Amino acid sequence: MVFLLMIASTACTEQSNDVRSGPESARAAETNDAEMNDQGFRPLFDGETLEGWKRHENLPGEQNQGGKWEVVNKAIVGDQDPPGYGGFLVTTDEYENFVLKMESKLDFPVDSGIFLRMGKKGESHQVTLDYRPDGTMGAVYMAFMQGFVDKVNATERFKKGKWNDLKVRIEGHPARIQFWLNGEKVTNFNHTEKTTEGAPEQGYIGLQVHGGDNYKVGNKVRFRNIKIKELK
Repeated sequence: MVFLLMIASTACTEQSNDVRSGPESARAAETNDAEMNDQGFRPLFDGETLEGWKRHENLPGEQNQGGKWEVVNKAIVGDQDPPGYGGFLVTTDEYENFVLKMESKLDFPVDSGIFLRMGKKGESHQVTLDYRPDGTMGAVYMAFMQGFVDKVNATERFKKGKWNDLKVRIEGHPARIQFWLNGEKVTNFNHTEKTTEGAPEQGYIGLQVHGGDNYKVGNKVRFRNIKIKELK
């Protein structure tokens, strides 16, 4: 009997030494989750230069022929230039199926978006970041094509004056597009042949400063920590 009690006591002691609890364990779990979430991703922006990015020139519409892009405090910052004239900053490489992660801080009001599989004439899938009165955030808009095909609006989940976590996933033909804002999935759209008609099967990734008067002069869009994981 004494021998059995000693075995039980030893087992309990070993178990208590192996099990972590409390704040230290929680921090370790969060770190492991963060590492898992970053597996397979690589940076698209070096935080210092616009290497790997370019302006998308010669798009339809006079108000798409401007825009100013620069790197400020390790973020890509976009603004209208001259006032009323916007434009696009796109990757020099083209992509097909991928997950894209970034942080964004937008002044209010601005009109922006993330563009997926963007073609030579601008035709693409846009996840809207229209941070303005009556704007939509998280909708799917077929730029220079059909217009809105999925009109989600998660503007109330965007944190004003703060950095927000964005994640976009696009895959397949017709494409499925998913969008997470601050860790919450707000968009889950499955294209049909009709809604995706004319869209390229691969293309640039783009960021936008919209032309027109949906901007307040001097307002800016900001993006940082841009990473991509390509899907097979």
